[in-house]
Amino acid sequence: MPDDKPPPTPVPPDLAEAIARVADEVRDHPDALRKVEYLLDALILRGQLPDSLRRVVSKIRADREPKVRLATFTDKYEAHSPDIDCAARIPLCGARCCTFEVTLSAQDVAEKIVPFELEKPYVLPRDPATGRCTCMDARGACTIYAHRPATCRTYDCREDARVWVDFEARIPAKR
Repeated sequence: MPDDKPPPTPVPPDLAEAIARVADEVRDHPDALRKVEYLLDALILRGQLPDSLRRVVSKIRADREPKVRLATFTDKYEAHSPDIDCAARIPLCGARCCTFEVTLSAQDVAEKIVPFELEKPYVLPRDPATGRCTCMDARGACTIYAHRPATCRTYDCREDARVWVDFEARIPAKR
């Protein structure tokens, strides 16, 4: 008996067009746009996205450069953090979330604690050798944890296919 799952069902064209409209409507809202981009990426990885929407993903990414964008959190210290023991999972996942692009908020910039890239204003910098956030130490811990951006505070990796095949079973996604 094969373990292969049946091929994924393609997204209906009307749903695909609705996703494209949402992407266009949230273009000026970086946090929402990132969620739409993640949805589109997930559908691409599953083979469920029609070719017409692949262009939408390319346009989202092209529109992101080199504009200045700020995350829209009001107070990062009040942001809800998911109940995940990240320190225990870093040896498994390799801190993949720390390779994702993180847009800072006005609060992060005003505090002058969280670093950002000059070439991509208000984005956490990455180590060119590892692709990880430059705020990570050698053990994988965040050196600015108490002041980390709201995007980092609220990120929940449990359902993110870029990080986990199965969160509960502790099976990381392939790199």
